[in-house]
Amino acid sequence: MKLKGLLLVAMIFVAGFANAQSDNEPAGSNTASVGENKAEKSKFGISWYFIGGQTLNQETEQLSSFDIFDSYLSFNYKVSDDFRISARPAFGYALQGTTNSGRETNDRARVRDFSFVAAFSNLFEESLPASTSYRLAPRLYLPTSDGSKEEGMIARLRLEQSLRWNFARYSSLSFYAKPSYYFQRSTTYMTSTGKIRTTKAADSEHGVELSYSLSKMFSVKPALNFIESWSNASAANNQSTYRSSVVDYRLGLEVRAMRELSFTIGVQQEQDLLAKQDDEFSYSLLTAGTLF
Repeated sequence: MKLKGLLLVAMIFVAGFANAQSDNEPAGSNTASVGENKAEKSKFGISWYFIGGQTLNQETEQLSSFDIFDSYLSFNYKVSDDFRISARPAFGYALQGTTNSGRETNDRARVRDFSFVAAFSNLFEESLPASTSYRLAPRLYLPTSDGSKEEGMIARLRLEQSLRWNFARYSSLSFYAKPSYYFQRSTTYMTSTGKIRTTKAADSEHGVELSYSLSKMFSVKPALNFIESWSNASAANNQSTYRSSVVDYRLGLEVRAMRELSFTIGVQQEQDLLAKQDDEFSYSLLTAGTLF
């Protein structure tokens, strides 16, 4: 199981490295034609993002199967220097092994929710202090995953925003907040096992991250991340609001292999603030790159 996970990580890295290298290949001898084509295509681009990991079961000291739980291709259009729109088909994949809940499972692929993003950069630039930038990216999710379809979700609106202070060439301190609201068909739904559950109402992910540069290629990234979520209530089904609140203590090492490719190896300790679940310790690998 661990060998398969390492092979998958290696495949992701090699593929991203090859794609990034292909962007740097020399152009043909017709420089005028190439320049025109680059100008025409500069507004369009494709990037990719993968994050996966394994959770350590504290009772058995066994790692779960390697799971790419959040990944997407991003088809981008640059409207202006500070405004970009994107369409992101998303998917996940997990290797054969044990889930973080201790259940045995086979290799499995799954479709996640498709989303559209409108990203605004450098907002309030004239009002903010020097070396400080504010970014806002409304993101609309559509119910293409099995879980969202089962729940009866119509859409999910997430406002991703961050305030970043750059205090060195490759170092920064970021404060971020990502609140979401769910548009649902009803307040409850029936699971495939026949149980009645309440639908999601809202959630919020917020925190602070330091990215401290060790060199041009390496940065250490400690972070403190909070995740809050609430469900709807249903008096007709005698279902009350469900709330969860967790905090993540994170530490990562970012490797900037080149301009078009970076990856971050991290460890994470998740603590349930409402004491409904035991703490979880996990390892993660994040890779991000630009195809063109």
